[in-house]
Amino acid sequence: MLQSADLRERFLSFFEAHGHTRVPSDSLIPSGDPTVLFTSAGMNQFKDCFLGKRTDLKRAASCQKCLRTGDLDKVGKTPSHHSFFEMLGNFSFGDYFKEEAIEWAWEFLTGTLDYAGKRPSPQKRLCLDLPPERLWVSVYEDDDEALRCWQKLGMPTSRIKRFGQADNFWPSNAPKEGPNGPCGPCSEIYYDPEGKVQGPNSVEVWNLVFTQYDRQSDGTLKPLPKPNIDTGMGLERLARIIYDMPTDYETELFIQLMEAVNGLGLRGGAQREDSLYAQRAIADHMRAIVFLISEGLLPSNESRGYVLRLLIRRAYRLGLRVLAVEPETEGRNQVPGGEMIQRMHPKAFLYRLVDAVRNGMQGSPYTPELMARYEHVMQVLSQEESQFAGTLQAGESRLRVLLEALKREQQRILPGEKVFELYDTYGFPIELTVDIAGEEGLQVDRRGFERAFGAQQKRSRSASQFSGGVFVTDTLPIRQAIPSLLPKEQLFVGYEGLQVDAVIQGLWDGKEWVTQAAAGQSVGIVLDRSPFYGEAGGQVGDVGTIDGPRGSADVQQTTWADDVLVHRASVRAGSLSVQDAVRAQVDPERRLKVARSHTAAHMLHWALRKVLGPEAVQAGSFVEAERVRFDFSSLQ
Repeated sequence: MLQSADLRERFLSFFEAHGHTRVPSDSLIPSGDPTVLFTSAGMNQFKDCFLGKRTDLKRAASCQKCLRTGDLDKVGKTPSHHSFFEMLGNFSFGDYFKEEAIEWAWEFLTGTLDYAGKRPSPQKRLCLDLPPERLWVSVYEDDDEALRCWQKLGMPTSRIKRFGQADNFWPSNAPKEGPNGPCGPCSEIYYDPEGKVQGPNSVEVWNLVFTQYDRQSDGTLKPLPKPNIDTGMGLERLARIIYDMPTDYETELFIQLMEAVNGLGLRGGAQREDSLYAQRAIADHMRAIVFLISEGLLPSNESRGYVLRLLIRRAYRLGLRVLAVEPETEGRNQVPGGEMIQRMHPKAFLYRLVDAVRNGMQGSPYTPELMARYEHVMQVLSQEESQFAGTLQAGESRLRVLLEALKREQQRILPGEKVFELYDTYGFPIELTVDIAGEEGLQVDRRGFERAFGAQQKRSRSASQFSGGVFVTDTLPIRQAIPSLLPKEQLFVGYEGLQVDAVIQGLWDGKEWVTQAAAGQSVGIVLDRSPFYGEAGGQVGDVGTIDGPRGSADVQQTTWADDVLVHRASVRAGSLSVQDAVRAQVDPERRLKVARSHTAAHMLHWALRKVLGPEAVQAGSFVEAERVRFDFSSLQ
């Protein structure tokens, strides 16, 4: 039977044979892209190719590590929802289009060049030989071109379904609801073990996205001069189909990990439905946890670190409360870092699953990094779950009191300020509160929590003249706020020079968008192009000046809000207006100082690894003109 390593290799070799460049997986923590927390799709690392900023690559294929947390409530409950997964994808940047994408997808899956199988593939040794009669496809209801491509392969009309923009357009419902920018119809390939069309056991295998339009602010779809291809096929789902298993968790990718979860010493076994869900969710979360830590991320209460902490605490609680994991009494010194782990909380157990995650990835491109970071992962994970074990009892006890009070008062919704109290005082993530309340048939006031959380943020920002609004990316999605005003794509030209002529596209006064800002006013300025580096990756943004025909402003900080670069400035003289032609100038002396600090951070990291060994890894940093803060972790 094909192993997961074989599936990866066959896919990449197949598309290499069709002229694609094999590109290694990017990190889960994307470099140079402050607009996303994690790499969530194969296309992330090719964003510059899709936007035309990079022109040296026309065709590419990859197997990309991905992390998504939007469906955590479904992980473990459905056959194929995951937080961590691998995505196989082939991409065209203004090169081939629908016909080739559809033909090659069919060829790779079936080993034939037509539905009837009369024309075997020249690359048949790399193909999967799935029975054509078990596959059916969907196309966007208005995409006659894709329909004709499938018909050309001989696909029976009865096995081609037309769906609307909610199902077969990317982004979903984009023609009607936006956002503005590149978009297009898609065609999805499904596998049904019984050969049924839209059967209950049908599995979505492969999504072929045809990025061919540029949505305008009035809702019209303007054809792109060079349409692109962006496809995605989950390795876990593909393995499930190849192995003929009911869920992803029975495949070779998960089997060792599921056995390890079962080996945690579960009291009374784990056969009930809720126990099976917990086992699967723990197995899923552990893969995400191990990879995130191995890439240098540490648990924290902010940003990416918060997501890691949430996954650890969610998995820990499922093991402790749902599976009733037995404490380990022996063998702690039998693993690397055992002496340290011996001092951990007696109820720590997730670290015992790290071996199974690593073994499940044997033969993958990621094996070397997992081997090199093994002890570091063990240390970070055991420390975090030990810390949580010490606070879980107090936090959950307080929550139980609150839930019992709700029941006595015949109420069903836990107030948001109480939820925030649990988060702020006990480090209890709202997602865990939602889980536990749900087990009792109760709900949580999420909006109230967000208000309380926002109030705390406002208090912490009270010393700053910029409070709330556009500078808090979770509060105001700029694109949705004024899609007709802001540019679809800003040009950052700060590597080519420190001065550029630009046009003001937006002005934010801290409360609302305005058309003009006068002397003495603090304002956020959005330009169509900018030489200013926005704060990202622990490095401060640029400062400088913006000068127009009727006024000037001093830029005091440059930050990102959503995917828009905002120049936080004070108008020095006159006034600035939307659509003014201005000259943006970075302070060259400060930019040089920050650049030197950036270099110093790299030199310090090199020196630490030289002295302490490869386990000394960066855990965070803050780079500014006058100083560098460098956070690192080490087993030494």
